[in-house]
Amino acid sequence: MQNKKTNLASQNLCNDLYSRSKIGPLFYVLSTLITGFLADYYASLSMPFIAAMFVLVITAIARLMARPPQNTKDSRDAFIKKHWLLVFCCVVTWSIFFSWTVYELGLSSAFIFGLVSTINFSTAIAHQFSPHLKRALFCSLLCLLPTLVVIILFQPSLHVAALALALYIPYLLLTAKNSHKEYFEHLNNKLQLEAALLEVELLSITDGLTGLYNRREFNNQLGRAFATSNRTKQAVSLILCDIDDFKKINGSYSHTAGDDCLIHVAKVLKNVFSRETDIIARVGGEEFAIIVLSDSENSAMKSAENFQQLLSASVCSTQGHEISLTASIGVVCYQAQTSIKPHQLYDLADSAMYRAKNKGKNRVEYTTL
Repeated sequence: MQNKKTNLASQNLCNDLYSRSKIGPLFYVLSTLITGFLADYYASLSMPFIAAMFVLVITAIARLMARPPQNTKDSRDAFIKKHWLLVFCCVVTWSIFFSWTVYELGLSSAFIFGLVSTINFSTAIAHQFSPHLKRALFCSLLCLLPTLVVIILFQPSLHVAALALALYIPYLLLTAKNSHKEYFEHLNNKLQLEAALLEVELLSITDGLTGLYNRREFNNQLGRAFATSNRTKQAVSLILCDIDDFKKINGSYSHTAGDDCLIHVAKVLKNVFSRETDIIARVGGEEFAIIVLSDSENSAMKSAENFQQLLSASVCSTQGHEISLTASIGVVCYQAQTSIKPHQLYDLADSAMYRAKNKGKNRVEYTTL
């Protein structure tokens, strides 16, 4: 459960990074265009301006084309590293371009527009990407500090702007830290809600005693198995098992002992029908059903016989007693070309199971279509 929660958190981080970065790259390009226009870099074909535009357009395309992966932790980690590399590239390119503009022009309309853009970029990075606090703060400061240094060293007339930037940095650090905390509180609440909803859904489809699917979910799974068989033309086998003389067990030992026997049967079933595609359900008091997908009839029969032999060779230890168990089993196989319905297949398997009981119990009977 903890691993699942960790994976969900990691996937949420990837999805949030993607959704929060879709618009940002376009603003870097747009701000560079406007700053270049205000600085009249178009007329002079300024190489720093052309180089900045080229890098930012390529980076914007790369960021917009990136998609968060949905599979392994390694792929998600790779996506996050790539994301931050592209953010770093945007920040460095803008910071160098604007710092050069400040150095060249000093106080100008390009400086005023660029300064507002720089503050906006650093703020957006600190807040939008606060889940990765250290990286977000590093890129935010990287956006601000080069301009601050250039102003202090080369543009003394702009020292008031430098003072404003210096005062803004502590505020940015504090709000980014709070945003980081709030993000993970919200994420934790979201994951807890998802876990609770998943638990409710799981409870609605499972048998409380054995942990197997319940009758309602079995009916749903059988319908899906039919649809899969019709689409892939592969066989689907249905196996019904009824524990022999179960009422005597309850009467002789207790209902608690009977419950322990049912749990024991479920464990043996899970050991035999252990493939991911095998579907096991408790469909009645002491009756179990197994849907064997994408399998041949002979293979399903062998698995049913294997279960019958393993169960009869085992004992259930409960309340100081060793209880021997056997089962009567019916097997029927559905082929896609057979024109019957799921409930009809169930009836055929049920009939085969009762034939096994009538022939002496502790045996497997087959029905062919």
